[in-house]
Amino acid sequence: MKSLFRVGLFICGIFWTHFIYAQSVLNKFEILGRNKAIDIPFEYENDFILLKLLLQKSFPLNFIFDTGAEHTLLLKKEYADVLGFKYDRRIRLIGADQQEEMYAMIARAIAFKMSPTVSYSQDILVLEKDFFQLDELTGLFVDGVLSGSFFRSYVTHINFKTNVLSFIPGSSFRINRKYTKIPIEINAGKIYAMAEVTINNKKIPVKLLVDTGAGLPLLLYSNNNPEFKAPEKSIPGKLGKGLGGFIEGHIGKITELRLETFKFPSIVTSFQTVDSLTQNLSSATLEKTTVPARDGILGNQLLNRFDIYIDYQKSAMYLSPIKDLKKEFRVDKSGLELIATGHDLKQIVVNSIVPGSPAADAGMQKGDVLKKIAGLSINLYTLEQAIATFSRKSGHSVNVQFYRDGKLFKTSIKLRDMI
Repeated sequence: MKSLFRVGLFICGIFWTHFIYAQSVLNKFEILGRNKAIDIPFEYENDFILLKLLLQKSFPLNFIFDTGAEHTLLLKKEYADVLGFKYDRRIRLIGADQQEEMYAMIARAIAFKMSPTVSYSQDILVLEKDFFQLDELTGLFVDGVLSGSFFRSYVTHINFKTNVLSFIPGSSFRINRKYTKIPIEINAGKIYAMAEVTINNKKIPVKLLVDTGAGLPLLLYSNNNPEFKAPEKSIPGKLGKGLGGFIEGHIGKITELRLETFKFPSIVTSFQTVDSLTQNLSSATLEKTTVPARDGILGNQLLNRFDIYIDYQKSAMYLSPIKDLKKEFRVDKSGLELIATGHDLKQIVVNSIVPGSPAADAGMQKGDVLKKIAGLSINLYTLEQAIATFSRKSGHSVNVQFYRDGKLFKTSIKLRDMI
């Protein structure tokens, strides 16, 4: 989730109406004849794990590695058309808001190459239209979402220090004593961590989806508990993107999150109201399931502070800190929501502004096209770097030049805490 408050972006789930895709026979990652770990380098940008894969072993594409996704998605159908995909059938999709209907095709036995020595095949969904438009939201060229659950027959190692994703055969996996075991549940290939939040002097146990497709620290579902409502000092924002459009909510802080022995005081938290049916919709039938409702999401801004092992077969997750856990999470202090546009994603545009924010006070408006930030040409910035500039200490002023209706304007944004 990259929100109005620039906390992060999460990819909202998809539900479909037929018991078709769940019958896939290619639902497990297995490299025959190998008993050693498989190491895949990744890029970590804008709080996403980005893998470069060869589709059909020849077409290089970028996929987000997402432990919160049950199935793998190809977002851009034009690539499937070029490669001549044969489709099993067309299925109807419903976004998490249950308002809009879209369609996707099931493609069977699609070959992926992860490295010079590692190839495999799996069934995927090909969206008829790229509803997510993650390119402009993240400033990255994103072609698909790779489900982390597909690799559940292996132990998954996410090394945020070296940016390497490893898949280790369970028979050869040994954990070092420096790692702390976190209580988790595995359901439909998704990982749920048991944690505790402190709000208004109350300690509340929570069940959180471990989601590497979310670029936020923590999200709580406001209607799960009366204490989960957004605090008075919070602001509205776009929390994520789903098939039905942006997911709206609020961003503020809670007193503390505790994950086993690890504590995160004054953690930046997103608050979203969700329908209980939406939480429990089955990916197969659109009926309520017996899966216990989760209370929220743990995202990459928190997860990237650890070295992580996930043992799906034994329902265990192991963490070892690699960063200062008490360090404040990055928070925007301008009120700007920026997106990247243009064929090279180098044009940065104001998509919206928090009312009453420093950017609003400085006279900026939706649609303004940035020319310079802090005296430097916008061509020298990635979207992530531009966002980081507006996340500096309160009281710092950032000079901005921008175009509006073809005219050049200048202003200065004095950053301040809004939560």
